[in-house]
Order: sequence, then structure tokens, then C-alpha cells
Amino acid sequence: MTKTPFEIRADLLKLAADHLEKQFTANVSFVTEYNKALLDAGVLGERSMLPKYFTSEEVIKKAAEFYSFVQTK
Repeated sequence: MTKTPFEIRADLLKLAADHLEKQFTANVSFVTEYNKALLDAGVLGERSMLPKYFTSEEVIKKAAEFYSFVQTK
């Protein structure tokens, strides 16, 4: 079954969004554990250093990066 260019682009956007979502989740988990360790050690106050959520522009950029891999021979 052959995919249309639209379907390929949609798949790449979904792949990029999924990739960035997993990366964000891993970063939040790491920072949460890091903050907890610093709080337990008395080094950090009640502030948080959570990463920012990705934007649609970042999804498009990551999808373009994935697509450039597909285009290479």
C-alpha cells in the first residue's frame, strides 16, 4: 500500500510530536527527582526548574529533521 505525500507528512508530524513528548516527559521526570534530592539536602528552596513544553514550531522542525533523513540516499 502506497502512502500519499499528505499521509507521509502527517505521519512525520505525529512521529515528531511523539518524540518531543517522550523527551519532555523524561526531562520533567529528571528535574522532579533532581529538585526532590536538592530539597531533601536543603540546597534548594521551593522553586521549580521544570522544562518548557515544546511548541508547534519545534514539532515542525523535528519532522523536517526526520524527513531529511528519509531523503538521504
